[in-house]
Amino acid sequence: MEVRNLFGGTAPNGTEWILIEKDGSRFAISGRACRGTIDASFASRGLDTPEAAIKASVAWADLLDIPLIYVRDGQTDGCPS
Repeated sequence: MEVRNLFGGTAPNGTEWILIEKDGSRFAISGRACRGTIDASFASRGLDTPEAAIKASVAWADLLDIPLIYVRDGQTDGCPS
C-alpha cells in the first residue's frame, strides 16, 4: 500500500483508491474499489483527527486490497502549509 499527497483539485488516479480530505476541522474518507464505491457511512460526519482517518483508511485498504491512499489537505496552491 502506498500513500500519496494530492494538492488542489487534482483527482486520484487509478481504478482503486481511498481519499482522505480535510473538511473544515474534520477528515472525510471516500474511495473507489473494484467491488464498488467505499461506504464511509461509518463516519458520515467525518473523523476528528488525521490519525483516525488514516487508521480507518488503512483498514479499508487492507480489507479490499486497495493499493493507494491519497491525502488532500484542502490547499489549492500546491504548497503545503
